[in-house]
Amino acid sequence: MVASHESWNISYLEKFKHRLRTQLIVISSLIIGITAIGIAGYMLIEHMKFVEALYMTIITLSTVGFGEVKPLSTAGRLFTSGLIVAGVGTFAYAVSSFSRFIVEGEVKKIFQLKKMEEQMRRLKDHIIVCGFGRVGERICEEFEKENVPFVVIDSDPERIEVAESKGYLFVFKDTTETEALVKAGIDRAKALIAALGSDADNLFLILSAKELNPNIRVVARANNPENEAKLYKAGADKVVTPYTIGALRLAHAAIKPLVVDFVEFATRDMKFYLEEITVEKGSPVVGKSLAELDLRKKTGVTVIAIIRNGNIIRNPHPDERLQEGDNLIVLGSKEEIQKVNQLFSPNNKGRS
Repeated sequence: MVASHESWNISYLEKFKHRLRTQLIVISSLIIGITAIGIAGYMLIEHMKFVEALYMTIITLSTVGFGEVKPLSTAGRLFTSGLIVAGVGTFAYAVSSFSRFIVEGEVKKIFQLKKMEEQMRRLKDHIIVCGFGRVGERICEEFEKENVPFVVIDSDPERIEVAESKGYLFVFKDTTETEALVKAGIDRAKALIAALGSDADNLFLILSAKELNPNIRVVARANNPENEAKLYKAGADKVVTPYTIGALRLAHAAIKPLVVDFVEFATRDMKFYLEEITVEKGSPVVGKSLAELDLRKKTGVTVIAIIRNGNIIRNPHPDERLQEGDNLIVLGSKEEIQKVNQLFSPNNKGRS
């Protein structure tokens, strides 16, 4: 069901709760109203006492067929007939309303959304993707493939429907709202991707994210290359310009077709990955040279570079000794990279 544009800033769960509450209020009001009319009618037409009028109203609306308090006049019988019709109509409306909730899956939807919110509350070290357009959707597909936990934030109901159909965790709110970031667990997230279509919105989003979690890593999309510097100043850790990257890819495909084909073949068909491996405190590889570790032989990965204190050591020499905090850029299959992670783990002391 597509949500209306007026309810963009209302979460799906709140929206369905509101609809359910509205139905209950309408049905309750009808029942109370008809009961009040029945009591008042019997008291005025048949001059009954309150308790007698209440009894007559209840047995009439419930159509149980119990005996009347006293014989009814012609006016009383006509009033009773109308009361029965109103009671049956209200009962039919109540049944159809709740049946629609069940048949359309709205009650189930509420429980699903409650479960989703509970899952988001338990998330930790996840990534928040702000903006679920074509770029955002492709990012999420990659995260899902890599089993990376993430939450989508978007205010477009049609895009949220796509995210929901794919089984993604989502927050249906304006991406620049603080409440949306809090609901997505920004205080527990490790990174945020600002993939909105407007650089101004991305800039505002970065400021909000850094205010809520100064340590979060922010990767921002720059639609205009001229705005890259502004996004960096706002606090982005990395700024990516899709149009520039796309243009370079097209140019390289034209002038270096074999190189591009090889990279695509290696990363897509041969399932090779470029991965970063961090040398953590207490890792058994600290102080050891690449020659001693012999990662190529033990795991099958190739070390492309070492990033140390912001400096890149390209094609490192075999005698290069690893230091705590080093980040190794390696190329290998998923299984080979898992072996490296195990080898570098602080819990793997004495096995390297």
